Amino acid sequence: MQTKTKYEEMALKELRGMPGDSLPQVLKILRSLREGITAVRMGGKKKPEVSGLCGIWVDERDAEQIIEEIHSHRTGFGGRRVEL
Repeated sequence: MQTKTKYEEMALKELRGMPGDSLPQVLKILRSLREGITAVRMGGKKKPEVSGLCGIWVDERDAEQIIEEIHSHRTGFGGRRVEL
């Protein structure tokens, strides 16, 4: 494989010096590093993916009303009567 820059040559030399059984982990590290560098360069321009796990609850009630509803619907945690 022909290298384009001196840094590629140095990186390949380091990779060739690694034990073969550690190469999958080295690849994971390199990919993670590349993703981190890309994210920093984009400066937050990319929108985060929506998982649907948080931030989608829309409610007109204030926090106290929501907490009161949660308390009123508790079943006592299996008869243990836990105070909230």
